[in-house]
Amino acid sequence: MREIVPHVTLIEKLRGANVYLLTGQGALTMVDSGMTGDVERIAAQLDQAGYTLSQLETLVLTHAHGDHVGGAAEVARRSSAEVVAHKDEVPYIEQSKPLPGSNPAQQALIWLSNRLLFRLSPCSVDRGVEEGDVLDALGGLRVIHIPGHTPGTIGLYQPERGILFCGDALFNAHPMTGADGLRLPIRAFTVDDPQARKSVRKMAALDVDVLCCGHGEPIVGGAGERMKALLEDENG
Repeated sequence: MREIVPHVTLIEKLRGANVYLLTGQGALTMVDSGMTGDVERIAAQLDQAGYTLSQLETLVLTHAHGDHVGGAAEVARRSSAEVVAHKDEVPYIEQSKPLPGSNPAQQALIWLSNRLLFRLSPCSVDRGVEEGDVLDALGGLRVIHIPGHTPGTIGLYQPERGILFCGDALFNAHPMTGADGLRLPIRAFTVDDPQARKSVRKMAALDVDVLCCGHGEPIVGGAGERMKALLEDENG
C-alpha cells in the first residue's frame, strides 16, 4: 500500500484495476475491488497497514467491468461492507442484465471478457446512488455521474481537497503497453464514445488537483490542467 495524499492509499500489485483505500475518522471505504483473485492481496496489504478487511464499511464500485468489480462479492462477504454503485449500473453488477454495447460485436466482447477472462460473479448492491449524492468519506465525497464507458460510471469528488476518483472515465496509462499518459477510455469497451468525451469535459470543468484513475499512476498536482490539455489535443 502506498499513500497518495493523506487518507488516500493505493493498494498495489493487483492484477485488475487500481483499488483505493480511504481512511479517516475510524471508517474505511474502498473504491473498486480489483479482479477475482485479488482479494487475498488486498487483505494482506490491509493487514500490513494495521487494518483488517472486516473493518471495511463501504465498497464503492465505479462501474461493472470485471477488472473493477471481480472481487466485490468476496469483499462484501468477508467485510459486510455496504456496496454502493450508480443506480443505472446496479443490474450489470448484479448480473440481472448484460452490459450493453455500441454494437453486437462489442456487447459479445464485453460479455466474454467478464465471463471468461475476469470470471465475474454477481454482487448485490446495497445502495444505488445518483448525481449529487454525498458519501461519508474523506469529509464528503460527491457522486458525479460520468457515463459513456458504461451507462452508470461514476466519479467521486472531494471538492475542498480537489480529489477526483474517476474509474475508467480516464486512463493514465496505455491499456496495452502500460506507457504513462492521460488518455480517453478504450473504445473497444466503451458503450458510448461521444458521451464518454462529454463526461471528460464535465470532469475537466471541476476544480481537480488530484486525479485517481482506474489504471495508471494517480496524478497528484495539476490534474485539472492535464485534463484540459487532453481535451485540447483531442479537439486539435
